[in-house]
Amino acid sequence: MATRTVSSSKKRQRVPVPHEFVERLAVSMETDGFPRIAGRIFGLLIMSDMELSLDEITAAVDASKASASINTRMLEDKGLIERISRTGDRRDYYRIAGDPFLRTMEQRLTRWNRVRSVVTDAMNDASLAPPVRARLKEFDAMSAEIGTLVEATLARLRNRKKK
Repeated sequence: MATRTVSSSKKRQRVPVPHEFVERLAVSMETDGFPRIAGRIFGLLIMSDMELSLDEITAAVDASKASASINTRMLEDKGLIERISRTGDRRDYYRIAGDPFLRTMEQRLTRWNRVRSVVTDAMNDASLAPPVRARLKEFDAMSAEIGTLVEATLARLRNRKKK
C-alpha cells in the first residue's frame, strides 16, 4: 500500500471511543481469523473522526507498540486501513480505508470461493461413495447460487458508490 501525504491544521484531540463497539467488533473479527488486536484497531479507526498515529492507536487499544505496528500493517495489507503522512511530521497516521464494507465482503467472497474450489476438486474423486458425491454436489450448487447473489449485490453496491 502506498503512503499518502496530507496536510492538516486540525489540533490533535483525544476523542473517547465507544469501548463496547470496539471490543465486540474485535471478537467478531477474531472469529474470521484476525488477531483480536487487529479487530480493536479496525474498530477504533471506524469510530475515529480523524486519522490516528501509531502511538495514539497503541494507547487507545492498550497494546504494545510492536503489536499495534504488526496489526496495522496486516490491516493495511488487507486494504482495510490506509497509512498517510503529514507534511513536516515524521510519524505515520492511519485511517479507515474507503469502502470497508465492500472490501470485507469481497474478502469473504474470496474465502468462500476457495472452499467451493476444494469441494469442486473433491467431486472429481472417483472413489467417492454416491451419497458423499451427492452431498458435495448439493453444497456446490448452493454455494454457486449464493456466490452469484453476493457478487451481483456487490456489483450493485459498487455501481451505487460510483454515482
